[in-house]
Order: sequence, then structure tokens, then C-alpha cells
Amino acid sequence: MTTRILFAFMLTLALFTANAGPATAQASSAAGTIEAPEKVIPFAKKVERELAERGALVAIVSRMGRDPKQMPDGIGEYTHVGIWVYSEMTAADGSKVNGYAVYNLYQTEEDAGRSTLVQDFPAEFFGSVFDLKTGIVIPTPEVQAEILRVLNSPAYGKLHVPAYSVVANPYDWRYQNCTNFVMSVLVSAIYGTDDRAEITGYLKAHYEPQQVKLSGVTRAFGSIFVDGFATSDHEGGPLRTSTFDSIVRFLTTYGMAEAVLEVTEDEVTEKLTEL
Repeated sequence: MTTRILFAFMLTLALFTANAGPATAQASSAAGTIEAPEKVIPFAKKVERELAERGALVAIVSRMGRDPKQMPDGIGEYTHVGIWVYSEMTAADGSKVNGYAVYNLYQTEEDAGRSTLVQDFPAEFFGSVFDLKTGIVIPTPEVQAEILRVLNSPAYGKLHVPAYSVVANPYDWRYQNCTNFVMSVLVSAIYGTDDRAEITGYLKAHYEPQQVKLSGVTRAFGSIFVDGFATSDHEGGPLRTSTFDSIVRFLTTYGMAEAVLEVTEDEVTEKLTEL
């Protein structure tokens, strides 16, 4: 770990761990149980070790929740993105343990058109996925420190929009999904603001979301058949939403990504040099 990373690590860890607590109950599209724990738990530990060995205090981590072939063109392989934070946490027996807590926006069980902010842990994050594969972007230490500042402030909750749409427009605050929320946290961290109008301005100036290709019938009637699907925030224009890939492009374009990785059960692949 370089002196610069070590300094950022020690400074931000001191600020953050005082408020890190146990996870709230899973109430979301990420099933509350861990399926195939004999595979999921070792994979989650592998991802944690990879991040820890790189000195990552904060990372943006994705998962493959559904078969990519069933997803609309443009969404990419990954269906959910969360912010992983190295923290000191309290275990069930009261002991203190170090590991990664995961900060997510999830749809609620009661209403797929609503979302809530949920903290869980790596094994839960990968608890019910199509494939044990993850895309990861590790921001630079300076950006990591600013993300921690936002997570540990009232801005984190202020940036949340409970009305959920899987294709939410990142330039509009009527609806939100997990990737749009992460982008809002990033912009809040980078530019030091929690003002929604200012964040929208920065997004329009510097961030290009991913265009999602749907048939006219699906766009017009999708909300009838799919919970959490709304398009009124696009006002007739092309459907554009945030994806893991668009988040990576934003951070790499402006030199704010330290590493981009793909992790499977068998290997870890560096992606930053391929972009």
C-alpha cells in the first residue's frame, strides 16, 4: 500500500467506523436467504480478499442477478450495483470484526415500485444471483474518501428517491434505481454538493448514461406487466439509465478509477488497461 493510499485509509477509517453498525434486514429484490452457501460464501470472501489486498476502503461492486440474455439491449451483464465499504462491525456475539459492509438501494418486498436503502454484507449481496461473477471499479483514494464523507452524512439519505423504476432517467428525480443512486452519491462526493439541481447539472455536463433499447409495445405497456417499470420521466425521449458500464466509463474518462476488475470463481481479470 502506497503512503498516499495508507494515509487516506487511516484518515477515512477513523471517521467512518464509529458509525458502522449491523445490517438491517434484507427487504428487497436481493433475496434474504443465501442460496448455495457452499459456493456463495467462498466467492464473497474471495472478492473481499481481493479488495483488501488492494487497500480498497471503498469499491463499487456489481452482480449478475439475471441471465443477461433476458435483459434489454444496453443494460449489460450486471443488474445491481452497491457500494462496498471496509468497516469495523459488531458481530452477533458482540465482538468486533473487520470486513466490507455493502450499501444498497433495493426494491421493497411489499411494492416493487418503491425502494429502500439497505446495508447488508458480501454473502448476502451475492446470495441469489444468476452467476458468480462480478464487475468492480475501485475509485482513486481521494474519491474513496469523499464517498465515505457522503455515506457518513445526511446527504446519503437525502439523495434517495423512494419511487423506483428499473429504467429510471438519471437526469430526472421522479424515479430512481440502484445505479442512478450510486451515480448521485458519486457526483455528490466529487463535487461536494447534495443539491439535486446541482447534481443534475453536473450529470448532464459530464455523464453519459446508457441507452436502453425496448420495443414500442414494451415501452408503452411494460408497467402493466412488470412491477417497478415506469417511463414518464423520459418524456418521450430515448430511454437512458445508469448501468455499471456507464459508471465505469465516467470514472475512467475523468481519471478517477484506480482499478477495474472482473472476478469469477476461477480468476481475477484486470479491465482498466482494456478500456
